[in-house]
Amino acid sequence: MELPRIPDEVIAEVKQATDIVDLISERVELKKQGHRLVGLCPFHSENSPSFSVSPEKGMYHCFGCGAGGNVFTFVMETEGLSFPETVERLATRANITVEGGVPGDEELSHDQQIRKQMRDAHRVVAELYHEVLMKTEAGDVGLTYLTNRGLHEETIAAYKIGYAPDQRRFTVDSLERRGFDLEVMVEAGLISKSRAGEYFDRFEGRVVFPIADRDGTIVGFSGRSIDERKPKYVNTSDTPLFNKSELLFGFPQARATMRKQKRVFLVEGNVDVLQVAQAGTKEVVASLGTAFSSGHARALARMVDEVIVCYDGDHAGQEATLKVVRLLETYPLDVQVLLLPEKTDPDDYIRTNGTEQWQRFVDSERLSVLDFMNRTLRRGKNLNREGERIRFIESMLEEISKSDNSIRRDLYVKKLADEFEIPVNTLLSRMPATGKKEQVPERVAEPEPVRRRASKAAEPRYLKAEKLLLRALLSGPDRVRYVRDRLGLAYQDEVHRMLATALYEVVSEEMTLEEFEQVVPAFMERRCNELPDYATRYAEVRLMAAPDELSEEVLDEYIKVINSYEEQRQIERAKRDIAQDAESIVDQASKLQELINRSRRLRER
Repeated sequence: MELPRIPDEVIAEVKQATDIVDLISERVELKKQGHRLVGLCPFHSENSPSFSVSPEKGMYHCFGCGAGGNVFTFVMETEGLSFPETVERLATRANITVEGGVPGDEELSHDQQIRKQMRDAHRVVAELYHEVLMKTEAGDVGLTYLTNRGLHEETIAAYKIGYAPDQRRFTVDSLERRGFDLEVMVEAGLISKSRAGEYFDRFEGRVVFPIADRDGTIVGFSGRSIDERKPKYVNTSDTPLFNKSELLFGFPQARATMRKQKRVFLVEGNVDVLQVAQAGTKEVVASLGTAFSSGHARALARMVDEVIVCYDGDHAGQEATLKVVRLLETYPLDVQVLLLPEKTDPDDYIRTNGTEQWQRFVDSERLSVLDFMNRTLRRGKNLNREGERIRFIESMLEEISKSDNSIRRDLYVKKLADEFEIPVNTLLSRMPATGKKEQVPERVAEPEPVRRRASKAAEPRYLKAEKLLLRALLSGPDRVRYVRDRLGLAYQDEVHRMLATALYEVVSEEMTLEEFEQVVPAFMERRCNELPDYATRYAEVRLMAAPDELSEEVLDEYIKVINSYEEQRQIERAKRDIAQDAESIVDQASKLQELINRSRRLRER
């Protein structure tokens, strides 16, 4: 039975809505180079950039390892997804609703089907909880809680906040009615199961904050108690979809502004994110009830140049700020701190002082890391006393020594020396050893997971000729017809043979150049979308520099190289056959002489 196909118009809409530069920039730092952008390849280790992206053609290619393709191929290769999953992922990322879902589930492996069922269930549950909050009497208690905290309905809708009814089996029954496997739902963290085998709701009676990955796909939830029940928060545990050390609440909503402003505000709580965004600072995210990790820092460093840390104003918040700052400073980021009054978080500050005061506060009160450490370590000390002044300086030197960047350390020490009129050398002599070598991290560390590739070896001459010939074929119908009539499908490489077959199929005897330019690129992409290996080679060929001359003589030369290789293969095969089958030395000598003459004629062409 033929498997259902994803409609071409759906694929085209998703592709058109996905900016290949934005997509790849989330994993690779790209720099402008002529009409293209280049960077370090995410598919193999390299020190010099050989990874090239063409915004005009919507394709990428690595001239080091051969990886290449379009937006679909990139997601398939980096995320390990099938083509239907990739279309769904990018559709969600682009806020495109695919009526009836994306067909093609029959093509998924068992693990892929499980992950897809989990993603579908998260989407269904998020919509249910949001509808309960906004449209039902059962959700009034949750909506009242949120509005009493100063949150507007527009903000609640933008982050799809919901409410899980205070019913033991609301979510269980809703999922079961829709045909979801309840054991898979337990594994996904959407419901729980008692020792007696009873399924029950995990988030019942809580305001629920959906957690999405960087593409906007909901992969988990954080449920907050709004009465006296404990614990205060119930969060999704790690699942096949959810890894809290890599996810940031609010990332999809903040992404566009982060990219535009090249900065991000980092806060501690989900409600802090909502308040800050509502106050006009859209580029705001929070880690998920866990320590800020190197994975979080890496994700931000791919998108922004500046990180402003705005944690709670209490002692614990300041301690957490110090740890986050140290981690962020291992990346080439401008790190600043927005120090709130004691016992205040961003939510409190905005509700107490209003939006305009918040914006003035943001503009005027940001501190450098050194100024933040200076102010924090001064608290409770009387620096007029020599002993406390010495302890303060030693504490500052200890903090400065933890920086991995020698330039930053020197700047901090000089500023401290100027303030207390102490020679720099004296302070350096008292500074604890860093205990580690200078680290200069890449702007973007290599992402995981990716399918590793080896660098390309030197190509045989015939393979290069086939690629150049295909590149010539992509320039117009006349060349396709010329090569079809002289070479046919005598390509040595199977992928090249497939690409040529597709071109021969679509190019008719009457097709004009204008028709060719309108039809062929889209036709070839449709052929390659579901076949990463073909897409990779097609991208490589399309991104090759076009030959300066595409005369019939040039095409004939490419064809001759390809045919010569085939003849040489036949000669080698014949030599082996002679050695095995010839009955006498005379027969061998005669046949070998004939092969020698063929080889000589081949070289003289």
